[in-house]
Amino acid sequence: MSANSDGFHADPEDLRGGASDIRKCLEPAKGIDFGDLNDSFGESDQGDLLLAGKFEKFCDTWDVAHVKLEDSSEDSADKLEAMAQNYEQADAFAEGRLMPPGMGPLGVGQ
Repeated sequence: MSANSDGFHADPEDLRGGASDIRKCLEPAKGIDFGDLNDSFGESDQGDLLLAGKFEKFCDTWDVAHVKLEDSSEDSADKLEAMAQNYEQADAFAEGRLMPPGMGPLGVGQ
């Protein structure tokens, strides 16, 4: 577990778990064609024009929002995973298990 000078602790596995949770949050909406959903609603018995128009607007808005949320979610998950790796590397450097590139076992350049 990584700790900085002001006592903040971060567990890389918690960060990876958060990344995984972010990626899972939009899975229920994957594969839904909101335009097709609206078309099928318009053909139903409840499809009066006023309600169908509002539902169409909802579907169009959610379609755009879903794409934006999916992109944002992937970006956030990628950043959490990168932070987890950075914490692990920082811990390894601090504990002497990992040397900076180009450094020998005693910290001398090779």
